[in-house]
Amino acid sequence: MLLGKWLGIGLIQMLLTQPSFHPTLLYDVIVNNHTVGVMQVTALPTATGLQYRVDADVRLQLLGERRMITRFTSTYQDKLLTEARFHDQLNGKTRHDALVRWDGMAYRILVNGAHSELNNRRVTYSTASLYLQEPLGIRELFSERHGQFCPLRPVASHVYEMTLPDGRKNRYRYVEGVCQEVEVQQVLFTIYFRLRHN
Repeated sequence: MLLGKWLGIGLIQMLLTQPSFHPTLLYDVIVNNHTVGVMQVTALPTATGLQYRVDADVRLQLLGERRMITRFTSTYQDKLLTEARFHDQLNGKTRHDALVRWDGMAYRILVNGAHSELNNRRVTYSTASLYLQEPLGIRELFSERHGQFCPLRPVASHVYEMTLPDGRKNRYRYVEGVCQEVEVQQVLFTIYFRLRHN
């Protein structure tokens, strides 16, 4: 099992270094046992690192139709987050908009029009990383959406719980280093992102 896991991680790392390889994961978005959308996660190798792209499109019937679109990218150079952009909207109206940039000394952060700065910290693992890299030994990660670090803890074998700034908790489940399911708490319901196995 350990050898298989090591080979799986090594294979992913090797394939990510190949310029023609662009791993894409597709997740069904499920609410109350109904598929309501899809999320696509892509890792694109760059000359000096890796860029993650996450795109989700969800349609819910909750007090009328609600269409939620989320898009974000996270760019890493030499294993350091250098830029992240996050945008989501509900029925065509922006809900969250964030931009994070490393200037060589600090992160300049703009979240929903509010400026902040993150000094004396380097981001090497963020929300986007969660899909292709199991967070072994990681106790906090950077949220592109919130522009801040969030605590992360293991709650079972290959299951991790992230606590968001508002206190809600998301759970991530892994098989061989790849995220199979994300459980996202909402006020009135729970959303599941389940990896498609074609």
